[in-house]
Parts: sequence; C-alpha cells; structure tokens
Amino acid sequence: MLRRAILLLACLLCLHPARAQTPATAPDPLDTVAVYLVPTENFPEVFAANLARMLTRDTGIWVKASLAVPIAEMAPLAGSNQYAAEDFFEKLLPQTEKLPGVGRKTLFLLLTTRDLNTRSQNFRYQISYHNNLLNMSVISLARLFSYQDGQPLMDVTAATRFYKMCKRTIGEARLGWQRSSDPSDLMYAPIMSIEDLDKIGLEHKGAALAVPVQRVDQVSIATVDGAYQLTVPASTLTLSVPALGLSVQEKKGDAPPRSFAFSGQQGALSIAGSFESVHSFRGAGAAWDGDLSEMKAQGAPEASDAAFENIGGWNVVLYDQRSINSSSMRAHYVKDGTWIDLRLSLVKKEKPAARREALRQRLKAMAVGARNAAERTE
Repeated sequence: MLRRAILLLACLLCLHPARAQTPATAPDPLDTVAVYLVPTENFPEVFAANLARMLTRDTGIWVKASLAVPIAEMAPLAGSNQYAAEDFFEKLLPQTEKLPGVGRKTLFLLLTTRDLNTRSQNFRYQISYHNNLLNMSVISLARLFSYQDGQPLMDVTAATRFYKMCKRTIGEARLGWQRSSDPSDLMYAPIMSIEDLDKIGLEHKGAALAVPVQRVDQVSIATVDGAYQLTVPASTLTLSVPALGLSVQEKKGDAPPRSFAFSGQQGALSIAGSFESVHSFRGAGAAWDGDLSEMKAQGAPEASDAAFENIGGWNVVLYDQRSINSSSMRAHYVKDGTWIDLRLSLVKKEKPAARREALRQRLKAMAVGARNAAERTE
C-alpha cells in the first residue's frame, strides 16, 4: 500500500503541474510550520509526505507532514462503523502540541482512513470537519476511494480527491480563500457528493485577490432572559452571566477580541474573562503561578490564603488581598477545545470568608452551554 501510494503521488505530480498560489502576506518565520499534516494509524505516511510537498509548492506556504500518530481506544459511534470527528481532536490535541516547529497559527490537518461523522450525526457522513478555535481539521479518505469489483482502490482519482479536500481546507483556514458558486472552482460550495468533488478544479480562481485570514473572533454579548449570553464564532461553548446589577464595560483599544468585562455594586465587583483555545491552557496551578509572578512584578498587594476548589466544573483558585479589603477568584472551564478564563474580584469591608462566598455564588449562577453553529463542516 505504501509503495503504491508513492507511485500514485508521483503520477499525480506529473498529471497536475499546478502553479504556486502565493498568499498576499509575508510567510511565517522559517522555523514555524504553517500547516501540519498528521497521518493517523493506517494512513500512508509516504502519501502524507508527498502531499505536503505538493501543497507547499501549490500554496506558497510551508506544509509539513509528521510521522503517523496512533489513536488509542477510539470507539465508533453507536450502531455504526463511523467515528466522531470531535474524538480525533480530543485524542490528538496533546500530541500535535509537541510536534517540532508548531507556532501559534499552525493549522493541523488530521488524516484518517476511518469513515467520519459528527457526534450529532446530522449528515450521513463527513469528508472533513473543522474546529476554528483549535485551528484543526480532520479529513477522511474512506469515502474517496475508487472501487473495482467492490474493492476500494487507491488510485490517482482517490489521491486527487484527497488533495482537493486538503487544499480547500488550507485555502479557507490560512489563505483567506472564499467559497465560490463556480462549479469548476476549487472552492465551489457546497460539496454535496463525490461527483461534485470530481467536477471542481485544482485551483481557486480568486486566490490572487484573497486576503489571508486574520482570526479575529470578536465576542458577542446579547441579553437573553435576564442574562448576558456570551458567544464567540470559533467556540461551541456559550457563557450565560446573570445581568442583574451588572453592566458591560467598554473594551480598551488593546483588549483581546475574545475578552469581556462587567462591573457591579458601584464598581466594587468586577468580572472579566475571555474565550481561549485549550492549546493555551497549562492548568490552574500554572495559571496561578503566573498570576503570582505578575502581581509581584506590578507591585500589587500581597495575595494570601490561596485555596483551590472545583465549583460546578470550574477549576478555581480563591485568594485575598487583605490590605485593600479584596477577595478574588480565577476560574477555568475547559471543554471541547475551549478554555473559558474568568476573573472575579470583590472589594468590600467585610470578612474575607463572606467575600469569597459572594464570589462562589456569582460563579454558581453562571451557566456554560453548547451550540452547534461555531464549527464548520463539509
């Protein structure tokens, strides 16, 4: 199978000498990989390596293939032979972070031979599935094979189909390519069948005009049933914060786009946070160490009596700053590739135990939910 993949990819290179479609921005530093192809289990490593070289040539950015990565203990969806795309993200996220040359904007394409779907199973199958917040896609070869006498065949047709899916994903996620209504364009959408995939070309006609993607995922705040409902396009999670007594604070010019802030009790209570990728989360203990270092560097009042707790799925550290009658909370919620980072602070002349309990009740009144619209599928 591996030897055959080598020959087929060489053949594909000869048949389709595409010109480089260079992005309209400076490339990443030479030591940072723009796109990682991560073959899993039985996916041919040599196929992935040749594919990476072709995509580097044809997109103008550095695409690199890793060695095959095993996936342990992944069960198919109930009553089927399909596997949930979300499981690939959860299983492989820790391993992708350790790959050499990974940068903050590295896009990961997880390559599999397993038949793919989502946990919701809204479609019969998925060829690819993307998670914006993780900057990660999984692409399946299972439905792209040719068949002869009922047996799957890894031929040039199958290799070309897979190349198109990878290039489409890179174009949209890294190069700012927009989907097209032209059935001959590589970025034609929607792709509803293998026949559609076969009809599209190998190049995007609007590539020269494309503006590379700048991932600015602005947090959206809406009032729903007496609560502030916070969402970010790149995340499947929502955060609901009871609005009673709170007002939304205007962002400063340098505030991160996924951040938010509220105040209450004439400024005595402050709540601030952000939606982040789980890539950035190193654990509550590491975050607390960072907070201590930052407070020391800023000359802030000394933090005392730190206590770690778990409150409704939130990993929490509570601490006091007695000299200013303040108690604070740093809370972390991690799920489905999202890290919600939350800070609550209350300045009030009362016992620290009472302030801490008030912060606990504030956190307990919040609710983390899920939504389906944040992840792009195909």
